[in-house]
Amino acid sequence: MFLLPVVLGVLYAAAVYGITFFAKYQIQDVVDRAVASGLYVDRSAFAAADISAAVEARANDTLQGLKNNLPESWRGRLEGGCEPDVIGDIDVILCSLTYPNFKTNPITPSLNFGWLGTFPPLPDALSVEARAAF
Repeated sequence: MFLLPVVLGVLYAAAVYGITFFAKYQIQDVVDRAVASGLYVDRSAFAAADISAAVEARANDTLQGLKNNLPESWRGRLEGGCEPDVIGDIDVILCSLTYPNFKTNPITPSLNFGWLGTFPPLPDALSVEARAAF
């Protein structure tokens, strides 16, 4: 009888963490695919100075389109985008998305035990990023 709350707590935590990790996986997939789409820009169609802007525009368009395929209840909470960067002499496209205040506004509800805090503990934010050289 004393183990029932512990077993239920473990099962609930497993479910919440499973949903959280799957959500992060979905967000990471969106970012990965946005970066990959930026690499498909036809470089011969642009001047050398304009390639970076074309890659950024294509990656951002893809990112916005793929965000619309995410669950409606939390897609509007995602912040971020794609931007070009230079690492050394290499041009890189960097895409990132963040679900801010995830701890206070999670996908699944947390249980609040007063002075013991919330259960299960969740991260403050879910952040993902992807980058590729072009």
